[in-house]
Amino acid sequence: MNPAIILFVVFFVTLAVGIPFTWSMLLSVLASVVLSGQSTSAQFFANKMYAGGAKYALLAVFFFLLAGAIMQHGGISKRLVNFARAWVGHLDGGLSIVVIICCTFFAALSGSSIATTCAIGGMLYPELVKEGYPKGYSAALPAAGGTLGIVIPPSIAFVIFGSTMNVSVGALLVSGFVPGVLAGLAMCIYAFLLAKRKHFPKSTRFDLKIALKETKNAFWALLMPVIILGGIYTGFFTPTESAAVAVFYGLIVSTVIYKELSLKKILKIMIESVKSNANCLMLIMSALVFSWAMTVYKVPDMFMKFMLSITTSKVTFLLAMNVLLLVLGMLMDTSAIILIVGPLLYPIAMQYGVDPVHLGCIMVFNLAIGQATPPFGSCLFAGTTVTDQTVMSISKSVLPFVIIEYAVVLFITFVPGSVMSLVNMMS
Repeated sequence: MNPAIILFVVFFVTLAVGIPFTWSMLLSVLASVVLSGQSTSAQFFANKMYAGGAKYALLAVFFFLLAGAIMQHGGISKRLVNFARAWVGHLDGGLSIVVIICCTFFAALSGSSIATTCAIGGMLYPELVKEGYPKGYSAALPAAGGTLGIVIPPSIAFVIFGSTMNVSVGALLVSGFVPGVLAGLAMCIYAFLLAKRKHFPKSTRFDLKIALKETKNAFWALLMPVIILGGIYTGFFTPTESAAVAVFYGLIVSTVIYKELSLKKILKIMIESVKSNANCLMLIMSALVFSWAMTVYKVPDMFMKFMLSITTSKVTFLLAMNVLLLVLGMLMDTSAIILIVGPLLYPIAMQYGVDPVHLGCIMVFNLAIGQATPPFGSCLFAGTTVTDQTVMSISKSVLPFVIIEYAVVLFITFVPGSVMSLVNMMS
């Protein structure tokens, strides 16, 4: 039997019976090698996996996970919420706008969509319900806003794409800024208009004195994204170094200034971050072996010929790619899609003249939207863990936000300058 067929049959069968993604990839490669009679040693696979994890850029994944956890538990995110509420809480649907703004802030520090959804949803869902917002809509807001976690820099997804495809991680991180801000702004406008039409409550009257007080309280928290993103954009430090700076700065602010992190809490946060990073690294290392098998079996060549036969132009290719990624984004883990599908789409995109950085931005943004797309988006399930709502209840209210984000992704797809202008300025 064709080893490529064995590879994918075993992969999908093992997934269907509930075997985790990492082990499904490894088992499918081993099955394809053994059943096709190839002689490849176990040491070869071990070396391949080690090479996949021993990349300097991947240090950023651990540090960004750790920085997000420190921000969540060290009082930084709480002060950002109070700051946003003081300035926009008086608008129609003010608290719903606060949720999206806070998701944007948190995304600019954690690099994770699920972490953003859980952190902001856990803090603000009870407040939304208390003020009279519909429960389904209240749970949908952090799920939709959480998708910005892998779009707005820093982003773990961009780090993985860049390290896998040998594309500048710094340029990729810069590419996510404009799309992320555009999507966040568009969602805020929708939340405002919906609140006006549905007569959702206003949080408070605007009080300049309180707003200035909360700005002062949040000063050190607001400075965190400025330092991280400013350092990356100015070239003062690399994306990996910026992740370490984020951890160091977050620890100083949380322990010395805000005094909300004890040694016991820090140790617990570090242990959880190490566990999350270990899972991520195992996935990356397994995917590298899977990609090796696909290359040996000429799967990328076959996929490229198939795509070129059904797409007659760059426009049709980009449309087909967007649809494919959106569907995959709600069914599979984001990192796994980048590691498996990325090597298949990359050579075709290059043949059509798509810039590698532009491709990475389109890919990550599509996968971000997939995380909130019903019925299987991971942010929807994350939303259920911090609210008392079901996936179906959240799905009904999240769809308009998904449509808004997809309109933005189509805009950046067919107007490359919206992404590349800032990248070219910073290069």
